[in-house]
This record gives sequence, C-alpha cells and structure tokens, in this order.
Amino acid sequence: MDIMARHRRDDETILRIAQMRYDQRLPQNEIARALDISESTVSRALKAAMDLGFVEIQISPTGLRDFALERRLTAAYGIDLAVVVQPRSGGAQTADVLGRAVARLVEERAQAGAVIGVSDGDTVAAVAAAVRRARSTDVDVVSLIGGVGAPQIPSHSSEVCRTLATGLGGRAWQLPVPAIVDGAEAAAHLKATSTVGAVFDLMGRANLALVGIGAINPLATVFRHGVIPSDKIEAIATAGAVGTICGWFYGPRGALIPTEFDDRTLSVSPRVLQRVPMRLGVAMHATKAPAIKAALVGGWINAVGLDAETAEELLRIR
Repeated sequence: MDIMARHRRDDETILRIAQMRYDQRLPQNEIARALDISESTVSRALKAAMDLGFVEIQISPTGLRDFALERRLTAAYGIDLAVVVQPRSGGAQTADVLGRAVARLVEERAQAGAVIGVSDGDTVAAVAAAVRRARSTDVDVVSLIGGVGAPQIPSHSSEVCRTLATGLGGRAWQLPVPAIVDGAEAAAHLKATSTVGAVFDLMGRANLALVGIGAINPLATVFRHGVIPSDKIEAIATAGAVGTICGWFYGPRGALIPTEFDDRTLSVSPRVLQRVPMRLGVAMHATKAPAIKAALVGGWINAVGLDAETAEELLRIR
C-alpha cells in the first residue's frame, strides 16, 4: 500500500523523507528504495513538506548579487573588492540580504590567526548577525571604537563585536570605554591602562576591518547614538566634513577634518586603520554616496558592500 495513502497525515514520515532528501542529500530513487516506496510517493512527500512548512526554499544572497555592477565599481575606483546586492521589497530585507552576502566574505577570511576589527552601525550589525561559520575558531574580533553604552542596541560596537565573535566561534575583544570621553587627559589615561591598551594593540594587528560609513546628518550612528551631540552637525559640516568612520570625520578627498573631539576620541586611529590590508566599508542609501566616494579616494576603505542603488549613485558621481 502507498505510504502516503497509509499515512496521509503522518507529519513524522513526511519530515523523515524531507530530511533524507535535503539533510542527507540522498537522491529520490535511493529514498524510495530505502523506504520501499515509489519515487512518485517521495516526490509527493517532498511537496507536502513544503506545503506544511517543514522545508523552505530561499534564494542565496549570492544569487542576489549584481556581479556586473561589482565589476564596474572595482574598475571605476580601482578597489580590491565590491559586493553589491539588488534591492528587496523593503529596506530591512535589503539590509538582511546585504548582511548575508558580506557575511559569506567575512567567513571566508576568518582563517586561523585572523584578527577582524569592527565598528558600529546598522549595516555592520546586519553582517555580524548573518555570520554562521568560519574556517577556524582561532579568530579574534576587536571593537574599533569605544563601546560603553546601551548594549540592547544591536548596532552598538560592543554588541556588533560580541555577535560577530559568537557567529565565528572566535574571541571578542570589546573596547570597554566610551567612544568619546570628557577630556584629553582622561583619554590618554584610559589608553595607558593594560586592559584598554591590549585592545588598541590588537587593532594594529587586524587583517580585516569591517566599518560602517556615515554621512553628516542625524542618522549617522555617531550622532544617533549620542556619541557626538547632534547640535554639532552644522559646525562639523561647515568645517568641510562629508563623512564619518569610527568617530573620525573626513572631507571630499578623504582628508581628516579636525574637530574638537579628536583628542577625546577612543577609537582606532586613522593611521592604524589605513594600514589594515582589507578595509571593507558597508553602507546603504544613495545619500551616503559622497561619503563613500571620499572614503575610497582617501584610503579609509579599499572594498565596499552596498545596495545597487547606492552603487549606481557612486558610479554616477565618479
């Protein structure tokens, strides 16, 4: 008697067939022989597994990448690597797809002895949340900017560091200080402590830096998280800044724009960041294109992870 006729509502049997097909990767004819049923019965069981929600089919983030646009970007800007994904129906979904696409890249580079530096930011957080495995668990993940604050915010640097390290199975080195302290003397004192000094030393050994890129507006993480008061935006923009990375500000050609906060900032120095072999900037929204361009021109980053709309705008303003 046909197994589906006997167990038409037998979820356990349907699930077993689905596991044999998708987990064990057995061909349908082998499943049929093992269970002494027909191949058509196996086929119907697999369809039932999808109908019942036991099996879900997702398009890999690799399948949503725009490789032609990536090639145009690398050629136009002379950069090492670009990851560009096509937009989904909503911004959150696009961020998820971009996060997963970049996460695959991070996983590939997380080899034994790797040191990965991370900043704060929503897109960086999406990458961290999507990491699922690594080539080795002998990996150190280090915060590139101070992380004392509200840990419930996923885009906070401490949370990004912890999440990424957990996903990779590596070690998290959070920077247990505010991104900006009250004075230069306090900043120097904290850097001189063994705990904080060890984190800064590790930053200098990073072979991959994953950083968010902010425009000079209230949505930038550095302003939105209250690291720098939003009432300072106008003055920073007037000074010539077009973008921000790790709490530092830079102009249209990528030159550092000095601010009153520089000697109070506890973050990877621009000099150390620009020595990291791969500096991967991730961002969404076309309004950030000038900030991304300046970061590329100035050497703050040498690789990008973007949505297609932002990539197109980046090419337009080249």
